[in-house]
Amino acid sequence: MSRSITKGIHLLAKPAFQPLVTGPLLYILLRGPESLREPLVKALSSLPVRITPERAITILKWLVALGAWGRLNSWLNSLALNAWQIRSRKADWNWNQEVAVVTGGCSGIGEVVVNGLTQKGVKVAVLDIQPLPASLKDYANLQLYKCDITNAASVTETGKAIREKWGPPSILVNNAGIGSGRNILDIPDESLHKIFGVNLLSHFTTVKEFMPDMIEKNKGHIVAVASLASFVAVPGIADYAATKAGVLAFHEALNQEIKHRYNTPGILTTIIHPNWTSTPLIRKWEDQIRKASGPLLKAEDVGNSIVNQIFQCRGAQIIIPRNAALISGIRGWPNWMQEKLRDGIGRVRVKYRPSEG
Repeated sequence: MSRSITKGIHLLAKPAFQPLVTGPLLYILLRGPESLREPLVKALSSLPVRITPERAITILKWLVALGAWGRLNSWLNSLALNAWQIRSRKADWNWNQEVAVVTGGCSGIGEVVVNGLTQKGVKVAVLDIQPLPASLKDYANLQLYKCDITNAASVTETGKAIREKWGPPSILVNNAGIGSGRNILDIPDESLHKIFGVNLLSHFTTVKEFMPDMIEKNKGHIVAVASLASFVAVPGIADYAATKAGVLAFHEALNQEIKHRYNTPGILTTIIHPNWTSTPLIRKWEDQIRKASGPLLKAEDVGNSIVNQIFQCRGAQIIIPRNAALISGIRGWPNWMQEKLRDGIGRVRVKYRPSEG
């Protein structure tokens, strides 16, 4: 019930912060013709909580200002994440001539990304240890490479094979990820090294392999799939959260090196932070996560966001769902607020999902 109420509030809040909605209402109350103003005043007076026209004008002024600031803030964010370039570089991209590398592309989010790119004509090299799913077997512009992304020599060998077949990749999607669901004291060393290798160190390996070609052409798009766990670590996912926080730090440093070390504004970067998503990664824990956190995202929600961002030819930081964006600023909160949030999530996680240790 509480989740339904929260969803309803979000649905109401969305138009409330849209200047295109609140602006005309404010104009009608201030200067609009009586034929429009009178019905609006009557509507206000019939609300469960009666709002006078004067009070409505004050509220609408604030909503217009906040909505305008939100629009400006989004625009500035986009500029900052694209080396302060106002226009996209769509003219540089010809999709049926582009080559993409997608790690972990045989299932979940990666499968959705691969599907979206191949349908647009992009040649896609899938780096995975799993076989191709049925949904991807009929594409002529797709090639599976059995590659251990935690092994630099394997990535180098695969990179050479991709260039020989299609030429240098211009798109890199670091999507592959694993989890363990154990408490810190219960994590075997082998598991710890594996999760850091797949979730974090592979980003270094693939970028070192494929970014030099992007630097040479001043053109590319590097996408990192992170998580809301980049911002909030809770019981049972210390290893996973540490890797995703590391992915965020890696992404930020990479962005800076692209701009200031290599001076290549044509190389775009995107990082995406989804909440719990229904993929093979969490399949055996889905019921417990639903009890603790509510409905899960679908792989399509995340994968399609990545594909759309690539085709926009713009870099970005994307948080899904959007109403979770506030969590990204948790490090700047007072400690008592941070701990309140972590405690709330932590208690629920321990209750609904015991450790696997």
